[in-house]
Amino acid sequence: MSWICKDWDGRAPAGSVRRRGGRFVADEAGNTIIVFALALPVLVAAAGAAVDYSVAAATRSKMQSVADSAALASVRELQLAHTDANRVTVIANNVVNSSLQNVTTAVKVDFKAMTVRVAIEKQYTHFFRVSSETKLDVSATAKMSGSMPLCLLGLDPKAAHTIGLEHSALLTAPGCLVQSNSNSAAGLQSKNNAVMKAGMICSAGGKVDTHKANYYPTPTTDCPVLPDPLSSRAAPPVGACSHHNKVVDGVTVTLPPGVYCGGLVLTNGAVVKLSSGIFIIKDGPLTVDGGASVSGTEVGIYLTGGAANLTFDADSTVSLSAPKDGPLAGILIFDDRSGASAAAKAPKSGRGASGRANTTGAPRQHQILSDNTRNLLGTIYMPQGEIIIDATKPIADKSAYTVLVVRQLHLYSGPNLILNTDYSATNVPVPMGVGPFGAKIFLSN
Repeated sequence: MSWICKDWDGRAPAGSVRRRGGRFVADEAGNTIIVFALALPVLVAAAGAAVDYSVAAATRSKMQSVADSAALASVRELQLAHTDANRVTVIANNVVNSSLQNVTTAVKVDFKAMTVRVAIEKQYTHFFRVSSETKLDVSATAKMSGSMPLCLLGLDPKAAHTIGLEHSALLTAPGCLVQSNSNSAAGLQSKNNAVMKAGMICSAGGKVDTHKANYYPTPTTDCPVLPDPLSSRAAPPVGACSHHNKVVDGVTVTLPPGVYCGGLVLTNGAVVKLSSGIFIIKDGPLTVDGGASVSGTEVGIYLTGGAANLTFDADSTVSLSAPKDGPLAGILIFDDRSGASAAAKAPKSGRGASGRANTTGAPRQHQILSDNTRNLLGTIYMPQGEIIIDATKPIADKSAYTVLVVRQLHLYSGPNLILNTDYSATNVPVPMGVGPFGAKIFLSN
């Protein structure tokens, strides 16, 4: 028999309770240690798996970002003349290899759908599972909508014949988009024996023709209006006059860049070379006539003021290319956005526009009448200007590329305005928004 000493109220002494409690705590602690020891490998494995998952997810996210960038960068090449699948693939691989290592890349180019798919694979080695790997794979497909760079845009939103061809005129732009922004039912016109041929032809309104062969392909009507892609391009600064009412008459001369106040006239068989730089023609015309010729590389021309019309007369010879850099990089001719109007004087040959006075809001008139204007390399930007082309031979056909963003364009008689898109054949840049940047590019998956 065991005796337990109790207090007068029947409870065990406090010391006994403490001893029994201590044994209980010790037993519980021992059990906890055993359970933790048994669970530790599972906890470590779970933590390791979490770390592996996090690192793998971050790696995959980076791979996806690189695949997106590679697809977007390479799909732009589909617009360029003479490109092929190998060239597109090289560009995609260069983007991938500059950001990722130990990956396998597959590039699929579809010229018909105008898409590039970039797939990237990587064997991810786990940190906490020895000799264990997981294959990570991502892909991105970039698509080009419209599939055509912009090479001619008529900005006038209401006029009939914003882009118009008559008689035997030809417009040849096989690799690019021609668009009239006019919502007029006659916003686009090609009639008589005229032929408008382009990669794609659009009119925000309707079209006028004489017979089915006036367009190739058939224009798409009710197209969305394209905003002026050069609206944010700053005009060059205009300083003090360098020359006043300059006329070069029958001599051979090299002219420096500067501000030609009162205009610049080249006439009577003059042979003129323009030095590289910006020529600002202020408050007067730029005229080449009387058998004169003008040439220049890396030349930008800015027309400003109320009488700054441009005329290349029938017997003139013109060969010009735009600057590679500077305020007018890629822009050959920039007409003042103010829209200051002036009637185009009738040329000495009697061809071309009638010299009608411009009414309020009418575009300023510029004339290309020359049968020897074979090189106009760069972008002609005349947001308030009307270009009248009335010649009998090809215009701009020797240019690697020519882009026109004008208020209106009209072709008469028998010229063939050729808008090439061989952007890779020149180091003259194409302004953002036109040329190879004209189509929309986006990820399609």
